[in-house]
Formats: sequence, C-alpha cells, structure tokens
Amino acid sequence: MQTKQVTVPNISCGHCTMRIEKALNALGGTTSVKAEIPTKAVSVEWDEAATNWDTIVATLEKIGYPPEV
Repeated sequence: MQTKQVTVPNISCGHCTMRIEKALNALGGTTSVKAEIPTKAVSVEWDEAATNWDTIVATLEKIGYPPEV
C-alpha cells in the first residue's frame, strides 16, 4: 500500500470534497480517500498493484481539481 497527501488549492466546498472522493474511489485500487476543505488537502491510500500515483493525479486533473505537485 502507498499513501500520499497533496494540496488541491481549489477545494472550496462540500461538493468539491464529494466529487474528489467519488472519482478517486471509483478507480480500482484506492482503499482510502479523504478530501478536506480547511487544509485543501487530499489524502489517498492505494494498492500499487491496481493503480498508481500518475493515474490518481490524472483523475484529479480530469475532474478539475489539479493538485500541487
């Protein structure tokens, strides 16, 4: 398992957190996803055999929430 936290500057509301969590949970291989408004952070835990960090970042970018990397 891998775990990483990144800043996503344009998280501003509950809808943002739900959209991020739904999109990342839909990827096969994520085991935990938490997006937080106050810290503008997204924490992701994933199984490296099922997905990778590049796919997670690409998913965030696709839904309009590019992370600071």
